[in-house]
Amino acid sequence: MKRGCIGKVLTVVLLILLVAPAVTFSAPLVQKIPPAPPPDASSPVVIWDADPSLKETLPRNFRTTDDPLKATNRQSSLSTGLAELRASGSGEFTADGLKLLLTRTRGRVTVFDLRQETHVFVNGLPISWFATNDWANVGHTHTAIEADEAARVQSLKPGSEITVAGGDIKKSGTLSTAPAHLIVRDAKTERDLVQANNATYVRLTVTDHARPLDEEVDRFILAVRALPENGWAHFHCEAGRGRTTTFMVLYDMLRNATHVSLKDIAGRQKLLGYDYDVLQPAEAGSWKAPYTDDRIAFVRAFYKYAQSNPGGRPQLWSEWLNSKPYFSLTISCGRGLLSWLFTFCKPVESASICFCWRAMVAS
Repeated sequence: MKRGCIGKVLTVVLLILLVAPAVTFSAPLVQKIPPAPPPDASSPVVIWDADPSLKETLPRNFRTTDDPLKATNRQSSLSTGLAELRASGSGEFTADGLKLLLTRTRGRVTVFDLRQETHVFVNGLPISWFATNDWANVGHTHTAIEADEAARVQSLKPGSEITVAGGDIKKSGTLSTAPAHLIVRDAKTERDLVQANNATYVRLTVTDHARPLDEEVDRFILAVRALPENGWAHFHCEAGRGRTTTFMVLYDMLRNATHVSLKDIAGRQKLLGYDYDVLQPAEAGSWKAPYTDDRIAFVRAFYKYAQSNPGGRPQLWSEWLNSKPYFSLTISCGRGLLSWLFTFCKPVESASICFCWRAMVAS
């Protein structure tokens, strides 16, 4: 019986070895269609990130994990661990809006700036450099983006003028109103603004509409590890929906994945986050669909990571990814058991796929 069973397995192995040269094994979570710089990336337009007429209000889509959840039939499971999360999210703030949101927090605040796009503050108002899909900085390194912002602040001398596009070009694609000509009184990076308000600043350069790159996820986990006890985490992107809700979900997972389901974590952040569901696919035919699918796959994988690494320990995200087997096969034969394990692994510095196998026979 054992001999016949081994023969079957050897046949399977031979088939795999014969077929393998013609097959491409792809690692999980590789972006199907990575974002690419749009044609107008080299000539971005300066836009408002917040309505100047609302500069003394809380930022768009502001919420905290202290807020009451809308009533549901899963109220008790949805609220588990939420009050202890001590987190908030929003769109981009003004200088006055930052002061307001800080009054809604508890303890030492760390601001997680999730924006990849270049943005600075002029006269306390946030502006950014926009190209199609908000992808002007796709392909730029984290260091290069922050250096670009510092250089732009240096160029915006008091008394100089900057032109800001009129209307909501992000939604309409056109300049619907006359541009504004802004005389600079002062200019700051967001890091300088946040630190001047006695908060800690963390930058994560995440492409709009897409999943975060692995190095940015590692940077996020290191920042979470460094948070002070009873500290507060505030997350924001430009509008306060996609990237903000995604990272509030990831943060919730790091704190609660060992005892709260993925469905409940995503569900309660949807209720808090103005109905934004990180597990909801894009509409069929939408240009966002492949990027949304990649992000959903990432979020599901991160939940498994967080279950094994509560609080982001002991492994970083990239370490966990590179420690996981990609494929295994077990074959049972009658009363005997032959287990044949194929382990596919991706070297950290290579895109090539290698594999090894191990056989074990038990009677």
